[in-house]
Amino acid sequence: MDWFPFLLALGLTILVEGLLMLVLYRRLDFAYYTVLGNLLTNPALNVLVALGVYVAGPTAYGPVLGALELLAVLVEAYVLRMLCRWKTGHAVGISLLLNAASFGAGFLVFRLLS
Repeated sequence: MDWFPFLLALGLTILVEGLLMLVLYRRLDFAYYTVLGNLLTNPALNVLVALGVYVAGPTAYGPVLGALELLAVLVEAYVLRMLCRWKTGHAVGISLLLNAASFGAGFLVFRLLS
């Protein structure tokens, strides 16, 4: 198994979401909490997407990815809510923004590499 795409996805996610959190809040602790959330969700998401495609075929990629991305948003929102002491709606909104940014960056990078 080639680990490069998994490591690239994790690194890119941490970079994009961490930097965006720094730009938004100018707090290293919030960026660190974002990294913690990404370490919980990104490896699991990528392995489960690969497993879903392996089991159900390539047509499962979109639905599996969509469902798991939504789950990642919720898990990361929970981490942010607890550690940043934010209200649930704020944490979900920021998590959605961060995940949309890293998803877009990943889409572009992987499109360029393929």
